[in-house]
Amino acid sequence: MFKFKKVIQIYVIFTCFSSSFIGCEDPKSSSGAEALLALGLGGSGYLSSCDQRTPESGRGIFVADEIVSAPTSTGIGFKDSDCSIDGIRGAGKFNGSLDVYTLDASGVGSSIILRWSGVKVLPASGIDFIVYENPFFVGVQNNSNSFDNVFMEPLIVEVGNDLTNWCGWNPTYTNSDPNTFVGNPIYWNKFAGITPFIYNQDSNPMTVSEVFDTDIINGGGGGDGFDLADPNFGNSGSGCNSTLKSEIQTNGFTYIKISAAKTILTSLPIDAAHANPDIDGVIAKSVTP
Repeated sequence: MFKFKKVIQIYVIFTCFSSSFIGCEDPKSSSGAEALLALGLGGSGYLSSCDQRTPESGRGIFVADEIVSAPTSTGIGFKDSDCSIDGIRGAGKFNGSLDVYTLDASGVGSSIILRWSGVKVLPASGIDFIVYENPFFVGVQNNSNSFDNVFMEPLIVEVGNDLTNWCGWNPTYTNSDPNTFVGNPIYWNKFAGITPFIYNQDSNPMTVSEVFDTDIINGGGGGDGFDLADPNFGNSGSGCNSTLKSEIQTNGFTYIKISAAKTILTSLPIDAAHANPDIDGVIAKSVTP
């Protein structure tokens, strides 16, 4: 679901369109007409430009660039799955990216499956890949030099090689009151959609090392990183067993499945406002030649 702040951002886009004669530039698209249509919040009148954009390549950042399954994609607005493979475009610590594909809250449309065209993601040192949703910090930095409130729509991440059997990272919500939704990232372990990001391939490309440093508080690009060598890997996922876990940890994986967390962990205290994650994209550190 698109957050209130995103509605504000789209209002600003419209303001830019109406003020085009004084040089205000639309930050989402290349035409004022698209900005006007954006007021439909991804409705049938909004023509997405995501299919006109391409992900960066050639410098050690490998973007998942092929859609395997996005059952409820309409190709229009925020339901255009091309927005999940056209590159990473963060909007900063306090803003959610608009370059996204929105998952459904339930049913087949609550998941998307991506891959890297013609290659597999290989195990590497440290983080192997990063998933970008579009969370943003709410409020101000606290006394411990961190932020403890994020508007988030959590995701569950699984990887595999055959579209049937998947291995994940055993995500857990550890708040002392499991029935209350709290937007403090400390309680959301091994989920994606938790960490805001400032990496933007157009306006803030960053170095490869900065991008793969997900500590946004201390200078990294943000996003949620996953490591195949993590002890939690292989402890969840439909069809995951020791053989598949070992295969992936040794030789990598082909597909990544990203799902709205509530659809898998039904015990999570997530209401409708936190159940429609928005996928900006996924990058990997190392792939087969």
